[in-house]
Amino acid sequence: MEHTQNQAQILIDKNSKGKKRDWRGRKIASLKLSEVFQNLDYKPSMVERVSSCAEALRFHKQPDGRLKLYQAYFCKNKLCQMCNWRRSMKYSYQTACIVNEAMKQFPKGRFLFLTLTVKNVPGSELNGTLTQLTKSFDRLFKRKKVQANLLGYLRSIEVTYNEDRKDYHPHIHVLLFVRGAYFNSKANYLTQEEWAELWAKSLKVDYVPMVDIRAVKDQGKGLHGAILETAKYPMKPFELSIENAQVVDDLYNGLYRKRQLGYGGLFKEIKKKLALDDAENGDLVHTTDDSEVSDGTKIVAIWNATKQNYFIK
Repeated sequence: MEHTQNQAQILIDKNSKGKKRDWRGRKIASLKLSEVFQNLDYKPSMVERVSSCAEALRFHKQPDGRLKLYQAYFCKNKLCQMCNWRRSMKYSYQTACIVNEAMKQFPKGRFLFLTLTVKNVPGSELNGTLTQLTKSFDRLFKRKKVQANLLGYLRSIEVTYNEDRKDYHPHIHVLLFVRGAYFNSKANYLTQEEWAELWAKSLKVDYVPMVDIRAVKDQGKGLHGAILETAKYPMKPFELSIENAQVVDDLYNGLYRKRQLGYGGLFKEIKKKLALDDAENGDLVHTTDDSEVSDGTKIVAIWNATKQNYFIK
């Protein structure tokens, strides 16, 4: 722990690799977000929910010195960096569990990483475009040639903001698990051009959208990278300020009640079998398996608004 002059301990929390977890930076971002919501005249109850996100953090100190969170209040707002970080951790962990189980069942299965895009849209069209995107995705994955060797998949919707054009780029990341036969013949294999053509038909558009498909060659590091790519924040963190209030408003309304994460086929079956909690709307305190967590010493860290940091009580 670090000490200030008056001996109050600043919270230091490191992950298993020794990297410091940025609770402070994310808490500051959630406070900025609540200010922007207030400026946009959003409901006071919602502003309050976001501003009080993760004010008190309760940990069990483990025998090796690491801290394990066991209680906290998270606002679960779609734009909250604190909550998106927790979702991302949970989603990565759950997906790794699902993928490991799928590989046990189909050791000869192979992974593909697919990115599906549409043309950029203004903020006013974002919500409708995301609805269309999900429906088009479902159409694509019901197509005979896509279904032929597909075992399971996970998909996540990401939205990026284009600073220069002042518009939004919604796209879908998909990790596909296919039978080994997918690569064995032209009848089974889909080229990038074929994927793009099928995606255009599923989208019902008169242009050929950008599509990227690649095999995950390394089942270790490469697969982990593909999982992280689908599990990252639903939008890249952007500058939260009053000047950017329109972006916050567009994204909040665009993502409203939109399901951004989804599993299909074998992955969906395994998720159900493993009884995994919902990564999007579920518990954000327990992001991994807590079966080997020791109760240890209880530590409480409280946010100090004046000093803009967490202090151990």
